Parts: sequence; structure tokens; C-alpha cells
Amino acid sequence: MLAHARAELPAECCGLLAGTITDGTGLVAQHLPLVNARSSPTEYESGPRSMLAAHKAMRAVGTDVLAVYHSHPTSHPVPSRRDRERNYGEQIVNLIIGLRAAEPDVRGWWLTADAAREADWDVVAD
Repeated sequence: MLAHARAELPAECCGLLAGTITDGTGLVAQHLPLVNARSSPTEYESGPRSMLAAHKAMRAVGTDVLAVYHSHPTSHPVPSRRDRERNYGEQIVNLIIGLRAAEPDVRGWWLTADAAREADWDVVAD
């Protein structure tokens, strides 16, 4: 995700993390970068072809979307009003990569159209 976010600068990046849920814990098995059809530094919209390809890849191995991610090239990783309104689903974690500082800052969120609640998540080695 971090490499994808850096590669898309100055535009926002977007993508999906897919996997399975075991004992209440989501385990990511696929990183699926998407095309930002807007190529904007302040907004993203998943390109339809890349979204279709991602869903085909998930179907092929039996995974589901666990998280949606995107970057904020010049701001903190806090959901904007637009992020809340365009939420993929209330059961999907939204990871935002803030690139304002020298080191990326990644935070996860549970979003609804009206609110954002920070999500617990962690990276573990396999």
C-alpha cells in the first residue's frame, strides 16, 4: 500500500485488501491496487475496469473485500466528509495513508455517512 501511495503522488491512490475472516479476525491474502479514475490529489474514484479485475481476482481464489484504502497526499489520515459519504460499506475497514510527513501514517476507520470511528488493526508477519 505504501509503495502504491508513493508511486501515485501527487494524486491519491486507492485499492482493496481482500482475504478471509477466521475466528473474527480478517486475514489479508490479496493486495489489489486500483486505478484512481480522477487522478486528483484531493479525491479518488475507483476505475471501473480495475474494480472489475479486482473482483474477478477475488472470485478466482474465494476471498472477500476486508479493507479499502486510499491516500491523502497532503493531509492527515483522517476521513473527510467525502470519504464518509462514499464509504464502500459499513462492515469494511477504511485505511487512509497520510503522506504529509516524511514517514507515512496509516490509520483505519469504520465509516458511516455521518460518523467515523477508529478501527483496531495490525500488521503481522506470516
